[in-house]
Amino acid sequence: MVALHDLAIRGALIEDGSGCPAYAGDIAIDGSFIAALGEVGAAHAEINAQGLVAAPGFIDAHTHDDMELHRNPNNQSKLRQGVTTVVCGCCGFSAFPHSPPQRSPDLLGVEGNWRSYREYRETLLGHGIGTNLVAFVGHNTVQRLLCGLGSAEPSAVALVNICDEIRRAMDEGAFGVSTGLIYRPGREVSTAALSQIVATVADYGGIHNTHIRNEADALIDALAEAISIAEDTGVGLQISHLKVIGEHNWGSLGDALSVLDAARVQGIDIGFDVYPYCAGSGPLSTYFPPENIDETRALLVQIIRCLDYPEFEGRRLGEIAEEQGTSVASIVRQLVTAPQANETLCVIFEIHEDDMLKALLHPLAMIGSDGIPQEHGVPHPRLLGTFPRTLGYYCRERSVLSQSTAIAKMTSVPAARFRLDNRGLLQVGYVADVVLFDPATVADRGTYTSRAFPTGIHHVFVNGQHAISESVLTGVRAGEVLSASP
Repeated sequence: MVALHDLAIRGALIEDGSGCPAYAGDIAIDGSFIAALGEVGAAHAEINAQGLVAAPGFIDAHTHDDMELHRNPNNQSKLRQGVTTVVCGCCGFSAFPHSPPQRSPDLLGVEGNWRSYREYRETLLGHGIGTNLVAFVGHNTVQRLLCGLGSAEPSAVALVNICDEIRRAMDEGAFGVSTGLIYRPGREVSTAALSQIVATVADYGGIHNTHIRNEADALIDALAEAISIAEDTGVGLQISHLKVIGEHNWGSLGDALSVLDAARVQGIDIGFDVYPYCAGSGPLSTYFPPENIDETRALLVQIIRCLDYPEFEGRRLGEIAEEQGTSVASIVRQLVTAPQANETLCVIFEIHEDDMLKALLHPLAMIGSDGIPQEHGVPHPRLLGTFPRTLGYYCRERSVLSQSTAIAKMTSVPAARFRLDNRGLLQVGYVADVVLFDPATVADRGTYTSRAFPTGIHHVFVNGQHAISESVLTGVRAGEVLSASP
């Protein structure tokens, strides 16, 4: 008697994640794994996938979903994009280590009963999570906890304690350490101290995931610093959201890529992620210290979350200043000195599309949303639309890159980078993280003034379980906390 498969996906156009051309066929899923490809036998359940593309579940290489996985465990903002795995603990901030009942004064707003990565992981698995998790430990989080929010260059004793805490997280399964060198205290820490911190993860085969010190006039110097740390420590380097900002710097992203390519030739292990938008986003107070406000840059800013002045959400600073009859500098100072200033988020329109596309098209590039989950205001559209935008706008409408290439940047490239064994490809024996989307309709729908889920994502399977069915969230939380393969 022939055993029936659990599920057969019939007649899909299979993009296996390798970057090779797609082919028509069926997919059989048994339990958590892909059991067969091509022509597959009978099954207990079937999905008619005629007209749909089947791809490995997308891997978001750069997120800030650390607390979203606890507050809204389904993580539907990612599932509805076809994302099945999120990389967290980026830009130097992670949900651990933590000191309850405090709430962290940063973009994550960590609050929970855990202290260590092990306890954080147990909390997530206790209530279930919609997507898989890859976790880095954030240097800023560690140093703030041990040395205080206003700490700068750590003393020799403090440095030992910081490294010990990072080592503890690595022992418990973290993938590496992240640094955020435009935030405090990272921006105050020397290259020499950073090298010691990063070296902590070397024996684990960990990665240094970094928001470099400068993405504008000193981009090349900032990349050189990150590369020097990789040289000193032997730790693989992952550059977060590679870009160049500021109109006078537009056109120089090619120089940055040349620096990375030269380092690769010298044997440095480097990767980077990109988001397909021309605006960055983050805490307003990080970009505009009250004592030194760049009014020209401020005119490029739109407020997307502001608990102190919710009426400013979705509006540009220049418009607000004109309405209030005051200067842009005065409005900025008002916002960054308000009681809940740390909660004020903005977008800044200061990236040229040509530079973004140069990064996106580079062979090392993978896709990362860098979205900041928020209940209030209107988030940067990358939070809800990064992956459908790449497939819909840049593949279908603009033909900037092929669908097969784009899917590889969302699947096999990050899976290999983060050593996610048996994920990132549609192959027999691989974990059944699978997305089915309509290539004719997949698109992002959110804007900088309104939030909306994307279209065209029909089915999403996480570890073989149906998380999105006919574009509807099922509520199944099949996500796992992943570990890097040796």
